[in-house]
Amino acid sequence: LSDGKQYAASIDDILEEEEHYADQLKEYLFYAEALRAVCRKHELMQYDLEMAAQDLASKKQQCEELATGTVRTFSLKGMTSKLFGQETPEQREARIKVLEEQIHEGEEQLKSKNLEGREFVKAAWADIERFKEQKNHDLKEALISYAVMQISMCKKGIQVWTNAKECFSKM
Repeated sequence: LSDGKQYAASIDDILEEEEHYADQLKEYLFYAEALRAVCRKHELMQYDLEMAAQDLASKKQQCEELATGTVRTFSLKGMTSKLFGQETPEQREARIKVLEEQIHEGEEQLKSKNLEGREFVKAAWADIERFKEQKNHDLKEALISYAVMQISMCKKGIQVWTNAKECFSKM
């Protein structure tokens, strides 16, 4: 029956080993959280890009309205000019010039945000692919090791029960 004592003592080792495999799997939960953060950052970058595009379109419309003198949308500036009179041609030219500069800056900013977004996606995708490869390798290793540990434990259990059966049959 000393086999039984050894078998019982080995259970602590097995529990420790199982804890190790559980820790390996928990690492993938942390990765999933990191992946969510990457997706969230991409969403925020996309939102910034859309806001920049919207701002640029608005400035282009304002510039066109100033240049042609037609206002297509209700605006505070449109109401102000109706209430207090039109601005002088010099004032209008100065505002057009400022808007044209802002449009140029907006176009550059849009190009920059587009490029930044593409580079981010490219780098994130490379990281994801690298993770998939590593995950497949790590999970395969962990599951094989876990299976080997279980087989070993079962063999020990069979040996203990076989010895116990022999002891009882000799009685």
